[in-house]
Amino acid sequence: MTFHTGRLLVGREKEQQFLFSLICKKNPLSTCFVITGPPGCGKSVLVSSTFELLEESCGVLWALISCLESFVGTQGTCGATSSRYFLELILQSIKCRYLPEADLSISCEDTSSFIDNLCQILLAIGVRNTHDQTCVGLIFEQAERLCDRESLVLPLIVGLGASVNEKLNQLGGPHTPLLFTVLVTRLPWEKFNFGTFSFEPYVISVESYSRDQLARLLTSLLPANASESRFNRFVDLLLTVCFPVCRNAGELIHLMNINWNAYDEPVNKGLVAPDDEWGQWKLAQPYLKKSLSTLYLRHYANSNLDSLSSKNAGRQNFLELPYLTRFLLIAAFMASHNPRSLDKRLLTKNSGRLSIRKKKQEKEVYKTQAEFTGPRMFTLDRLLAIFYVLVQNEFAKVPCTSILMSQIACLTACGLLSPSSQALSVGNSFTTGLCTTNSSVNAISDLDPLANPKYRCLISLEIAKSIAQSVDFDLLSHLTENCNS
Repeated sequence: MTFHTGRLLVGREKEQQFLFSLICKKNPLSTCFVITGPPGCGKSVLVSSTFELLEESCGVLWALISCLESFVGTQGTCGATSSRYFLELILQSIKCRYLPEADLSISCEDTSSFIDNLCQILLAIGVRNTHDQTCVGLIFEQAERLCDRESLVLPLIVGLGASVNEKLNQLGGPHTPLLFTVLVTRLPWEKFNFGTFSFEPYVISVESYSRDQLARLLTSLLPANASESRFNRFVDLLLTVCFPVCRNAGELIHLMNINWNAYDEPVNKGLVAPDDEWGQWKLAQPYLKKSLSTLYLRHYANSNLDSLSSKNAGRQNFLELPYLTRFLLIAAFMASHNPRSLDKRLLTKNSGRLSIRKKKQEKEVYKTQAEFTGPRMFTLDRLLAIFYVLVQNEFAKVPCTSILMSQIACLTACGLLSPSSQALSVGNSFTTGLCTTNSSVNAISDLDPLANPKYRCLISLEIAKSIAQSVDFDLLSHLTENCNS
């Protein structure tokens, strides 16, 4: 069976015709297909558009299951619950698509009950369908996530079609459907093969777009009220600049959408003639080259590149951190650059007075030490003490919970704090930092590196000042003068 060639995907005509020919028959060539290819090569669009055509012309039914969705929804749970959620998601996807009002169970305790419930759903679909025999396809997007599950989940999905079809033949019934699975992944099939499959699936490799294919794809997306010849020249310039470093169709379409106005606006304003190719190239080239610096970043979709550059220049020393975490990082900077003996004087109002001579002597000592030692190590209890002094005016009470400790671990993982030892840092299995709240442990916390790990702050004064300014905190007044010089 064939279909109209005008409905083929631009740049993927051969792949779509080949996939259509494998499944359009009453008996698909295999019960499991694997479609592999690099990101941005059009795998998802190829599969969804092909199955829409198969459903219209051949009556093939299909359901799309996101392996990433099931993976995110089960983080932090045990393995059995994770597999149960994934199997129930498969049953729910096909039931809600074709039998939304049917009273069929989607609950499954194990793989046996999952196959039984799936067979009941398929038999109900076969009774309602008017075709002689129905083919049902289950499409698994981002199938590489199946490798993160139990070792038997992936072999179950690969052999699901053969197992279900065998049981359906035993049950019998009119219009018994046939089931097959399709795994869409960016990894080659060799990465999945653990030697536990009963048979090998049919693998279809999708290559990256060539320049000619991308040119045909982009030119087919001609904007409304745009000159076709000028838009074709723009696509050629875009591929000249971006194709050597990016073949992702989605990213190139995004770059085309945000840069087309920069290419077309000078012509509309009369700055260059519509047939002046060199003038248009000269004006558009800076915008196209700036796009390479923000490739795969889409935070500027509704802003031009000039405003983006000015905003980034003003934010280059600013870190986007949670509100409380900023105070935690400020406290770490103060603990690393201020001597411990000055904490009381800098952080409390009534700390006693010093003579001018005494202050001058201390400044000379601290300045000399800072020049040779740099940022000092500080203990966890000192960090928390400074932190609570800083936030006491902002919040009524901040409990010392595991969430607060996790922020210290995140700052360490981001390279903003450096622990004295990776094995003793907060967030490790040997230390949580919560024990420092106990009075009995406080007595030995200075002697026990597991109970009171040490850190060093690695950010510069400019970054610390920008973070302090974002929370309206005067950092310079809480630092010794050697930090300001």
